[in-house]
Amino acid sequence: MHLSHTIQLGLGRGIEVFRSLSNITHFLSMKPHNSQWVVQKYVEKPLLYHKRKFDIRVWVLITQKNEVFFYKHGYMRTSSSSYDTKEQNNYVHLTNNCLQQHGDNYGAFEEGNTLSFKTLEDYLRQEYSKYDINLETQIIARFKDFIIDTYLAWKTKLNPFRRKNVFELFGYDFLIDEDLRVWLIEVVHPLRALVLSCGRYRSIQTHI
Repeated sequence: MHLSHTIQLGLGRGIEVFRSLSNITHFLSMKPHNSQWVVQKYVEKPLLYHKRKFDIRVWVLITQKNEVFFYKHGYMRTSSSSYDTKEQNNYVHLTNNCLQQHGDNYGAFEEGNTLSFKTLEDYLRQEYSKYDINLETQIIARFKDFIIDTYLAWKTKLNPFRRKNVFELFGYDFLIDEDLRVWLIEVVHPLRALVLSCGRYRSIQTHI
């Protein structure tokens, strides 16, 4: 399975799930020649939360002095339906809140389909106790590795006019697979990423 999405859209719009490369090539052949698309491998065996898919959003602030700050109150974004690779429904596969909030089951399990790191930590301790998983050192540490790598890749593009007293805020989306490996899904700009539509988002706004 693969995902494709156009770089011209955000907020979960324009994302397609494909089950064969031939379907992808046919789909892209129908698009305008000057359009730009990203195709990435779908992680088919994600770690599940009560049989539902989830991803994790964390926030990173970067100042004009090249200081990088990691906001510790990240959160899970959950699907409203049980996970099944055979399911065609995008609400099963895409946990983007801007998409999920339009689903019939939105909020059926958690307010705003979001949960705290503490909830994830408790769930891992309960369901995978024999592995003695430490969220901070085994999972969040990998988040920070990816954040450093991406920052080093494009730091020269930040603040090109060398303005003073400015900063940029980025949303990082991660996925954990069933082997507890961390995958970076994407890095999003705050104008699209900061959607204050539920209690978890309002809490973030208050902390900021």
